[in-house]
Amino acid sequence: MNLLTLHNAKGLEFPIVFLAGLEEGLFPHSRSFNSEAMLEEERRLCYVGMTRAEKRLILTWARYRRRFGGGEQERSIPSRFLGEVPPNLMVSLGGDDRAAGQLDLTAERYEVRESVKKNLFTGKTYNSLENISQFFTERGMQFPAKPPLPNAPPARRSLPQPPPPPKKPARTGMTVEHPKYGTGTVVRREGEGDDAKITVSFPRYGLKKLVEKYAGLKKS
Repeated sequence: MNLLTLHNAKGLEFPIVFLAGLEEGLFPHSRSFNSEAMLEEERRLCYVGMTRAEKRLILTWARYRRRFGGGEQERSIPSRFLGEVPPNLMVSLGGDDRAAGQLDLTAERYEVRESVKKNLFTGKTYNSLENISQFFTERGMQFPAKPPLPNAPPARRSLPQPPPPPKKPARTGMTVEHPKYGTGTVVRREGEGDDAKITVSFPRYGLKKLVEKYAGLKKS
């Protein structure tokens, strides 16, 4: 949590005012981004709240927040309203936030481990005619083999297919498409081969660290 405090030059004794959730998409709300009138109304409400504090005003925003009633933590962006406060009136009460471009991957470790678990199937597979017959027999059902067609012509021998071209690895600056997070830009790559991990910046979801082999990315 980041805390900022504003001091009134008059030094009057009034109650402290807190404004929480000053993050892009929350305050101002994402629905206001495409409407100048709605955005201006939220700016007015923000300043109304600020001016109620004549002694001290505390503004807060969360670096990470769970949205829509739960789910995964998402990295937040400070509200544009914070950038409109005169710097000479502002005193930071929280830790220094990292500069844009520097990565804080602590919150991503759990998500990467869970993503790998979801993509590793360890159960029994049925990949042959005998296995499929066993599957139905164990459940009390018959699975008769399909009889060959009479006077069937010999099966054609298929020509060997060339191996598929190797997948192009994701590199820094490359645009990729994720099935859940949508379009993003690769900002970091760690390792090579099956162990390669990439960090992708998604406009709506922030930074996500993914195992490239299991991420299901499409490269633009």
